[in-house]
Amino acid sequence: MGRAETAKPLHILVLADRDWTHPDTGGNGANLYAQISRWVAWGHRVTMVTGHYPGAKKVERFGPRLVVHRGGGRATVFPRAFLSVMRGVGRDADVVLETINGITFLTPLWLRKPRVAMVHHVHRELFLGEFGRAGQLLFLVAERLPLRYLYQGTPFLTISRSARDDLVREGIAPKDITVEYLGVDPEKFGRGVRAAEPRLIFVGRLKAYKRVETLFDVLEAVPGTSLDVVGEGDHRPDLEADIARRRLGERVRMHGYVDEQRRAELYGRAWVNVTASRSEGWSLTVMEAALCGTPSAALAVGGLPESIVDGETGLLARDTEELSDRVRELVERPELRERLGDAAERRASTFTWERSARAFLDVLQRQAANGARGPWAQGGPSGAEGAAVEPQRPKVRIPS
Repeated sequence: MGRAETAKPLHILVLADRDWTHPDTGGNGANLYAQISRWVAWGHRVTMVTGHYPGAKKVERFGPRLVVHRGGGRATVFPRAFLSVMRGVGRDADVVLETINGITFLTPLWLRKPRVAMVHHVHRELFLGEFGRAGQLLFLVAERLPLRYLYQGTPFLTISRSARDDLVREGIAPKDITVEYLGVDPEKFGRGVRAAEPRLIFVGRLKAYKRVETLFDVLEAVPGTSLDVVGEGDHRPDLEADIARRRLGERVRMHGYVDEQRRAELYGRAWVNVTASRSEGWSLTVMEAALCGTPSAALAVGGLPESIVDGETGLLARDTEELSDRVRELVERPELRERLGDAAERRASTFTWERSARAFLDVLQRQAANGARGPWAQGGPSGAEGAAVEPQRPKVRIPS
């Protein structure tokens, strides 16, 4: 047992715009569940303040040491989180983990507890992809200016060297950033039965910045291939219209959200896992596909050159034309495809959630050891108290 399991138990307050049960969660949600479930299993206590969604409970308990408080939507979750904490939710927390998913909670302005921030990736490309010209202003106000002028000295957790470099460009000191790659669940993903005909697969949220339309370009450039699109999101109607316009209905199947078992089956059937996203912190789906022996082809952006070892576990490309060439190469050369798939599987098996959870928790423990930096918000008792129920694993949506 390491320090994470043997140190004095912590009470961790987690602030996040979405938890792992949210219909629109992605890699952030999968990562949060993987981290928190292990911290709780090691004896720590977690209170989470996060956004609400239709059908969700306002307060939900997962065993005696984990409680989730939900309130507010995509934009209003931030002031609602502030009000919840002011009223005493998580009052006796030893340390706070703020997850920054494009918009900060501005905790340096109002929270006087040891704090750690977690960022999967800087969201400039996402803002531009979703909001066009207005995206640059939104990025400036929601992420760049707060990071640069409010979060100096805050310890940051991130999931790739690329994301670290982006944070440094936004003014965060390198010494304040800890990089730890995400884990993956080998018991949930494994080899399946390959399709007889070449099939490609994309797994992720259907958002504009994921650029799934680019994969339709690849499909048209590689005759004889089909594409499975797995995931949901507000960009789906546009994708379905594009499929109809291009007359790709016979070659593209939109699966929507599927559970992990079905996702593993689809990874196992695929010949190549593909992504053309303009922004990725790491890409958990690359590692899930790898556990199924399926190599990936992707644009070399963000953390993808770290999750994919070019020429060893998959192939990287600089643009759409080269991505089409790389996919064609994998489809037409079975010996290359199998060699890369075998290497991807071996490498993916070395990435564990236990290692990631210990590394992240170690940063929280060090920060908690510094003690409180000022008066805590006044209010009622901690929201982590109350009757316990047997813990159960909630469903985790498609990771980004």
